[in-house]
Amino acid sequence: MYVDFIENGLLLQLQSLSQKYAVWWTFKPDSVLQAYLNKHGIGLDQYFQPDELLNKVLHLLTHQTHLSNNNVIELNEEQQIVFDAWFIFVPNLMKEHLVAHILEAPKEISQSYQNKKMLENFYVESPMDILYKDPLSVFWILSEIDFALNGSTGTVYSWNQLLFMFTELCLNRHDLFTRHSDNIISINENTSLTALFHFKYFHISQIETILKQTTLFLGRKSELIQSCPILKHNTLFRLKSSRIVNAITFIDYIINNNHSLMPYVSFPFYL
Repeated sequence: MYVDFIENGLLLQLQSLSQKYAVWWTFKPDSVLQAYLNKHGIGLDQYFQPDELLNKVLHLLTHQTHLSNNNVIELNEEQQIVFDAWFIFVPNLMKEHLVAHILEAPKEISQSYQNKKMLENFYVESPMDILYKDPLSVFWILSEIDFALNGSTGTVYSWNQLLFMFTELCLNRHDLFTRHSDNIISINENTSLTALFHFKYFHISQIETILKQTTLFLGRKSELIQSCPILKHNTLFRLKSSRIVNAITFIDYIINNNHSLMPYVSFPFYL
């Protein structure tokens, strides 16, 4: 499950952002296009992306398209000087009329902007399956239910342990719950748990859904490299370089934090 998340979630998002923010441009010195845009109140940063320039120019020229053909723009006298043409065919605007006015940013500048934009825009949700299925994940449960489970509070559990114990509680603690049939259970009146639930009856198949509303994910007992045998025995991840350590720490951070299981539990609970 970790490998699937890394390959089909994390890496795909990083690759997509890397491609999106790879190319950066700047205007040639004394660019007439830059002067024209500035004159009309349209500014660009010193370094910008191709789509930014394209969208700014299109926004300025769109009102001059022919009603019968939105892909053809008739230029006025000033624009003819800027674009060196009488007409612009919109699909060819970038290739035939904009590229001549720009320079590609130096590699180190492009990489700096690429990293900055990727950091600002990166987000991938940690799949819930990972958090619940990993036996090294630990969960806190509401103190009232915790006390009903084992007579104390502050205990942390694995998900499977919690699910087993809470299911047993619902099925066999007759002072708290009543089983009306093989599948239907009710919450008894005037117990330590009654006020927690905004419903009286539930189906046995809803036990896990109820449990998820009463718990908080606290984290995982070990790092990814210990949790995932495929990575643990991969020669690349056995290297102790700072780059590999930083990559694993980054993945661990995403898994532990990019989800909706924190930071609080609210009640009464609903179904």
